[in-house]
Amino acid sequence: MSEAITVDREDRIGAITLDRPDRLNALNAAMLEDLAAAIDRLGADEAVRAITITGAGDRAFCAGADVEELILDPDAAGARAGARRGQETFDRLEACPTPVIAGIDGVSLGGGMELAAAADLRIATPDARFGQPEIDLGVIPCWGGTQRLQRIVGEGRAREIVLTGDQYAADEMAEMGFLSDVVEDLDAALSDLADRIAAGPPLAQAAAKRAMRAGRDDFEAGLAVEAEAFGTLAASDDARRGVEAFLNDETPGFEGE
Repeated sequence: MSEAITVDREDRIGAITLDRPDRLNALNAAMLEDLAAAIDRLGADEAVRAITITGAGDRAFCAGADVEELILDPDAAGARAGARRGQETFDRLEACPTPVIAGIDGVSLGGGMELAAAADLRIATPDARFGQPEIDLGVIPCWGGTQRLQRIVGEGRAREIVLTGDQYAADEMAEMGFLSDVVEDLDAALSDLADRIAAGPPLAQAAAKRAMRAGRDDFEAGLAVEAEAFGTLAASDDARRGVEAFLNDETPGFEGE
Protein backbone atom coordinates (compact mmCIF):
# COMPACT_ATOMS: atom_id res chain seq x y z
CA MET A 1 0.00 0.00 0.00
CA SER A 2 1.30 3.46 -0.90
CA GLU A 3 2.14 6.02 1.74
CA ALA A 4 -0.68 8.24 0.44
CA ILE A 5 -3.35 6.01 2.04
CA THR A 6 -3.00 5.03 5.68
CA VAL A 7 -5.17 2.50 7.49
CA ASP A 8 -5.40 2.22 11.26
CA ARG A 9 -7.65 0.40 13.68
CA GLU A 10 -8.39 1.29 17.27
CA ASP A 11 -10.73 -1.04 19.09
CA ARG A 12 -13.83 -1.33 16.86
CA ILE A 13 -13.07 1.66 14.62
CA GLY A 14 -11.20 1.37 11.34
CA ALA A 15 -9.72 4.62 10.03
CA ILE A 16 -8.74 5.42 6.45
CA THR A 17 -6.75 8.61 5.90
CA LEU A 18 -5.97 10.22 2.55
CA ASP A 19 -2.41 11.26 3.29
CA ARG A 20 -1.19 13.46 0.47
CA PRO A 21 -1.57 16.93 1.97
CA ASP A 22 0.98 18.53 -0.37
CA ARG A 23 -1.47 17.79 -3.22
CA LEU A 24 -4.58 18.50 -1.15
CA ASN A 25 -5.11 14.74 -0.89
CA ALA A 26 -5.96 14.53 -4.60
CA LEU A 27 -6.59 10.95 -5.72
CA ASN A 28 -4.39 9.26 -8.29
CA ALA A 29 -4.63 5.75 -9.72
CA ALA A 30 -2.42 4.20 -7.04
CA MET A 31 -4.49 5.78 -4.28
CA LEU A 32 -7.72 4.48 -5.81
CA GLU A 33 -6.24 0.99 -5.86
CA ASP A 34 -5.09 1.29 -2.26
CA LEU A 35 -8.41 2.78 -1.17
CA ALA A 36 -10.26 -0.20 -2.66
CA ALA A 37 -7.91 -2.58 -0.82
CA ALA A 38 -8.41 -0.72 2.46
CA ILE A 39 -12.19 -0.86 2.10
CA ASP A 40 -12.08 -4.61 1.42
CA ARG A 41 -9.74 -5.22 4.33
CA LEU A 42 -11.75 -3.29 6.91
CA GLY A 43 -15.11 -4.45 5.57
CA ALA A 44 -14.07 -8.09 5.94
CA ASP A 45 -12.82 -7.60 9.52
CA GLU A 46 -15.69 -8.62 11.80
CA ALA A 47 -14.05 -6.80 14.71
CA VAL A 48 -14.42 -3.47 12.86
CA ARG A 49 -17.86 -1.98 13.53
CA ALA A 50 -17.42 1.45 11.92
CA ILE A 51 -15.07 2.98 9.35
CA THR A 52 -14.02 6.63 9.16
CA ILE A 53 -12.48 8.42 6.17
CA THR A 54 -10.60 11.69 6.59
CA GLY A 55 -7.98 13.76 4.81
CA ALA A 56 -4.59 14.64 6.24
CA GLY A 57 -3.90 18.28 7.08
CA ASP A 58 -6.38 21.09 7.54
CA ARG A 59 -6.62 22.33 3.95
CA ALA A 60 -8.48 19.48 2.27
CA PHE A 61 -10.51 16.37 2.77
CA CYS A 62 -9.85 15.65 -0.89
CA ALA A 63 -9.46 18.13 -3.74
CA GLY A 64 -10.63 15.51 -6.23
CA ALA A 65 -8.83 13.58 -8.91
CA ASP A 66 -5.21 14.28 -9.72
CA VAL A 67 -5.94 16.36 -12.82
CA GLU A 68 -2.58 15.79 -14.49
CA GLU A 69 -2.85 12.00 -14.18
CA LEU A 70 -6.54 11.18 -14.37
CA ILE A 71 -8.20 14.05 -16.24
CA LEU A 72 -5.73 15.33 -18.83
CA ASP A 73 -5.75 12.10 -20.82
CA PRO A 74 -6.29 12.77 -24.54
CA ASP A 75 -7.13 9.12 -25.12
CA ALA A 76 -10.89 8.55 -24.77
CA ALA A 77 -10.50 4.87 -23.92
CA GLY A 78 -7.98 5.67 -21.19
CA ALA A 79 -10.24 8.36 -19.75
CA ARG A 80 -13.19 5.97 -19.70
CA ALA A 81 -11.07 3.36 -17.93
CA GLY A 82 -10.10 5.93 -15.30
CA ALA A 83 -13.75 6.84 -14.79
CA ARG A 84 -14.70 3.20 -14.33
CA ARG A 85 -11.83 2.65 -11.91
CA GLY A 86 -13.06 5.43 -9.64
CA GLN A 87 -16.69 4.34 -9.98
CA GLU A 88 -15.84 0.79 -8.99
CA THR A 89 -13.83 1.95 -5.97
CA PHE A 90 -16.57 4.25 -4.69
CA ASP A 91 -19.23 1.63 -5.38
CA ARG A 92 -17.21 -0.76 -3.25
CA LEU A 93 -17.20 1.81 -0.48
CA GLU A 94 -20.97 2.31 -0.69
CA ALA A 95 -21.59 -1.45 -0.72
CA CYS A 96 -19.31 -2.10 2.27
CA PRO A 97 -21.41 -3.85 4.95
CA THR A 98 -19.76 -1.77 7.68
CA PRO A 99 -21.10 1.78 8.21
CA VAL A 100 -18.76 4.41 6.78
CA ILE A 101 -18.45 7.98 8.09
CA ALA A 102 -16.66 10.77 6.21
CA GLY A 103 -15.10 13.48 8.36
CA ILE A 104 -14.53 16.54 6.21
CA ASP A 105 -12.31 19.55 6.82
CA GLY A 106 -11.15 21.94 4.12
CA VAL A 107 -12.10 21.45 0.49
CA SER A 108 -14.11 18.49 -0.76
CA LEU A 109 -14.24 19.05 -4.48
CA GLY A 110 -14.85 16.93 -7.57
CA GLY A 111 -13.82 13.37 -6.79
CA GLY A 112 -13.52 14.35 -3.14
CA MET A 113 -17.20 15.23 -2.98
CA GLU A 114 -18.01 12.04 -4.89
CA LEU A 115 -16.01 10.08 -2.32
CA ALA A 116 -17.92 11.72 0.53
CA ALA A 117 -21.22 10.97 -1.22
CA ALA A 118 -20.38 7.25 -1.21
CA ALA A 119 -20.11 7.24 2.60
CA ASP A 120 -23.15 6.51 4.77
CA LEU A 121 -22.79 9.59 6.98
CA ARG A 122 -20.94 12.87 6.53
CA ILE A 123 -19.94 15.50 9.07
CA ALA A 124 -17.80 18.58 8.43
CA THR A 125 -16.26 21.64 9.99
CA PRO A 126 -17.58 25.14 9.25
CA ASP A 127 -14.48 25.71 7.08
CA ALA A 128 -15.29 22.83 4.72
CA ARG A 129 -16.26 23.69 1.15
CA PHE A 130 -17.92 21.50 -1.43
CA GLY A 131 -18.41 21.49 -5.17
CA GLN A 132 -18.31 19.61 -8.45
CA PRO A 133 -16.15 21.92 -10.60
CA GLU A 134 -15.61 19.43 -13.41
CA ILE A 135 -17.89 21.44 -15.72
CA ASP A 136 -15.33 24.27 -15.64
CA LEU A 137 -12.79 21.87 -17.16
CA GLY A 138 -15.13 20.91 -19.96
CA VAL A 139 -15.94 17.50 -18.47
CA ILE A 140 -18.44 16.09 -15.95
CA PRO A 141 -18.21 14.27 -12.62
CA CYS A 142 -17.29 10.69 -13.50
CA TRP A 143 -17.00 8.83 -10.19
CA GLY A 144 -20.71 8.68 -9.45
CA GLY A 145 -21.32 12.40 -8.99
CA THR A 146 -24.13 12.57 -11.53
CA GLN A 147 -25.89 9.71 -9.76
CA ARG A 148 -25.36 9.69 -5.98
CA LEU A 149 -25.60 13.42 -5.42
CA GLN A 150 -29.15 13.72 -6.75
CA ARG A 151 -30.26 10.87 -4.50
CA ILE A 152 -28.94 12.73 -1.47
CA VAL A 153 -29.88 16.36 -2.12
CA GLY A 154 -32.56 15.98 -4.78
CA GLU A 155 -32.35 16.28 -8.54
CA GLY A 156 -32.84 20.06 -8.70
CA ARG A 157 -30.03 20.94 -6.29
CA ALA A 158 -27.76 18.30 -7.82
CA ARG A 159 -28.25 19.83 -11.27
CA GLU A 160 -27.37 23.24 -9.83
CA ILE A 161 -24.20 21.93 -8.18
CA VAL A 162 -23.04 20.00 -11.25
CA LEU A 163 -23.98 22.51 -13.97
CA THR A 164 -22.67 25.66 -12.24
CA GLY A 165 -19.47 24.22 -10.79
CA ASP A 166 -20.00 26.53 -7.81
CA GLN A 167 -18.60 25.92 -4.35
CA TYR A 168 -20.82 25.67 -1.29
CA ALA A 169 -20.22 26.20 2.41
CA ALA A 170 -20.76 23.47 4.97
CA ASP A 171 -23.92 25.04 6.37
CA GLU A 172 -25.42 25.15 2.87
CA MET A 173 -24.66 21.48 2.34
CA ALA A 174 -26.20 20.66 5.71
CA GLU A 175 -29.38 22.48 4.70
CA MET A 176 -29.47 20.38 1.52
CA GLY A 177 -29.17 17.19 3.58
CA PHE A 178 -25.71 16.28 2.31
CA LEU A 179 -24.18 16.64 5.79
CA SER A 180 -25.46 15.10 9.00
CA ASP A 181 -23.84 17.82 11.09
CA VAL A 182 -21.45 20.77 11.04
CA VAL A 183 -19.08 20.64 14.01
CA GLU A 184 -16.29 22.76 15.46
CA ASP A 185 -14.18 19.86 16.75
CA LEU A 186 -14.11 17.32 13.94
CA ASP A 187 -11.91 14.77 15.69
CA ALA A 188 -14.10 14.65 18.79
CA ALA A 189 -17.36 14.60 16.86
CA LEU A 190 -16.10 11.93 14.47
CA SER A 191 -14.91 9.78 17.36
CA ASP A 192 -18.22 10.12 19.20
CA LEU A 193 -20.26 9.28 16.12
CA ALA A 194 -18.05 6.33 15.20
CA ASP A 195 -18.28 4.96 18.76
CA ARG A 196 -22.06 5.29 18.65
CA ILE A 197 -22.30 3.48 15.32
CA ALA A 198 -19.81 0.82 16.44
CA ALA A 199 -21.98 0.05 19.46
CA GLY A 200 -24.92 -0.79 17.21
CA PRO A 201 -25.95 -4.20 15.86
CA PRO A 202 -23.65 -5.00 12.91
CA LEU A 203 -25.98 -7.56 11.36
CA ALA A 204 -28.88 -5.12 11.35
CA GLN A 205 -26.72 -2.26 10.07
CA ALA A 206 -25.43 -4.34 7.17
CA ALA A 207 -28.96 -5.53 6.37
CA ALA A 208 -30.33 -1.98 6.42
CA LYS A 209 -27.63 -0.84 3.98
CA ARG A 210 -28.31 -3.82 1.74
CA ALA A 211 -32.07 -3.22 1.68
CA MET A 212 -31.74 0.50 0.95
CA ARG A 213 -29.30 -0.20 -1.86
CA ALA A 214 -31.55 -2.89 -3.34
CA GLY A 215 -34.55 -0.56 -3.33
CA ARG A 216 -32.82 2.40 -4.89
CA ASP A 217 -34.08 1.64 -8.38
CA ASP A 218 -36.53 -1.17 -7.64
CA PHE A 219 -38.97 -0.53 -4.80
CA GLU A 220 -40.36 -4.05 -4.79
CA ALA A 221 -36.89 -5.59 -4.75
CA GLY A 222 -36.02 -3.39 -1.79
CA LEU A 223 -39.12 -4.52 0.09
CA ALA A 224 -38.26 -8.16 -0.59
CA VAL A 225 -34.73 -7.74 0.80
CA GLU A 226 -36.13 -5.82 3.76
CA ALA A 227 -38.65 -8.55 4.67
CA GLU A 228 -36.14 -11.37 4.21
CA ALA A 229 -33.55 -9.58 6.35
CA PHE A 230 -36.08 -8.76 9.06
CA GLY A 231 -37.04 -12.41 9.37
CA THR A 232 -33.42 -13.48 9.70
CA LEU A 233 -32.60 -10.71 12.16
CA ALA A 234 -35.67 -11.37 14.32
CA ALA A 235 -34.32 -14.84 15.07
CA SER A 236 -30.81 -13.60 15.92
CA ASP A 237 -29.19 -13.41 19.32
CA ASP A 238 -28.64 -9.69 18.80
CA ALA A 239 -32.40 -9.15 18.44
CA ARG A 240 -32.95 -11.07 21.66
CA ARG A 241 -30.35 -8.92 23.38
CA GLY A 242 -31.92 -5.76 22.01
CA VAL A 243 -35.45 -6.67 23.13
CA GLU A 244 -34.30 -7.77 26.58
CA ALA A 245 -32.31 -4.56 27.05
CA PHE A 246 -35.31 -2.49 25.93
CA LEU A 247 -37.66 -4.22 28.37
CA ASN A 248 -35.18 -3.84 31.22
CA ASP A 249 -34.25 -0.24 30.35
CA GLU A 250 -30.63 -1.26 29.75
CA THR A 251 -28.05 -0.66 27.05
CA PRO A 252 -27.75 -3.67 24.74
CA GLY A 253 -24.41 -5.29 24.04
CA PHE A 254 -24.63 -6.39 20.44
CA GLU A 255 -22.17 -9.09 19.36
CA GLY A 256 -23.05 -9.64 15.70
CA GLU A 257 -24.71 -13.00 16.26
